[in-house]
Amino acid sequence: MPQLFSKLTFLLLIKCSMVCTAQSTTAFEKCITMNQFEDRYASYSPDGQHIVFESNREGNWCIYLMDEKGKKIRKLTPSQYSSRRPSWHPNGRKILFESNKAGTFELYMMKIKNQKIKKLGHNRSGSSYMFAHFSPNGRFIAVTEHYDQNNSNIILLNKNGKPKKVITKNRYRNAFPRWSPNGEELLFFSRKDTQNKDDEIYRIHIETLEEERLTMWPKHNFCPAWSPKDQRIAYATSMEGSRPEIYLMDVNGENKSRITFNENGDTLPSWHPTENRLLITAFRNGNYQICELTLEPMPGNH
Repeated sequence: MPQLFSKLTFLLLIKCSMVCTAQSTTAFEKCITMNQFEDRYASYSPDGQHIVFESNREGNWCIYLMDEKGKKIRKLTPSQYSSRRPSWHPNGRKILFESNKAGTFELYMMKIKNQKIKKLGHNRSGSSYMFAHFSPNGRFIAVTEHYDQNNSNIILLNKNGKPKKVITKNRYRNAFPRWSPNGEELLFFSRKDTQNKDDEIYRIHIETLEEERLTMWPKHNFCPAWSPKDQRIAYATSMEGSRPEIYLMDVNGENKSRITFNENGDTLPSWHPTENRLLITAFRNGNYQICELTLEPMPGNH
């Protein structure tokens, strides 16, 4: 993979690495990929040693694997159809992803070692599965059942892709489920209280279906991610007159703080499993690339 060794690249890295302060957090950014293609939707393996992501570097969207430094890149899915939005099984040996291999986007699982692919379940007529994530114990899959831009809901599947439970039940957009570390709740974003005008972030208990709205910003709040230690939520917020930035908040929605200040936009935060780091999808040098944010407390804050 092309890396950042030119003068232009060096200057870009300096810009990316500028300290961003917001309340008690400082974020240092490092761009892991930088090329003329789109690299998106990255997440760390459960042991933190690998990163899975999607890229269109060979035409169609394909799933790729690399080490945590952005090296040793390996393509996992064929180029003749599109495969998108990968996520990890908690054992670190398998991934979920969406593919239009059969004509519509359906859910598949791959064993990374031999790249053996298995289709999980069957979509209902007119729907596609998006943003799938395994529960921390690997028994369930939370996924968005998508019908159109203004109509999607969160459902649970068992580990083989069979529908288990409907989590949200309305005719608005509900998307992007992300598990709490204990596997009892989900984060998601929805337009159900805004008449489909903007996205807001919610948390919901998968047994009782009790939910709490966490954001009230009159722009889009989306792509939430629960930290491994159950203390913070990272998410993206559309800014006034500009592209989105990354924010942090407590799991109850309090103490919101902005941690990126880049005019070109940042989205899709994903936490490192043990360290205070995030992967984000960032618009840099004309394309979406994968960058890493290292979070550190500001001096004098503990």
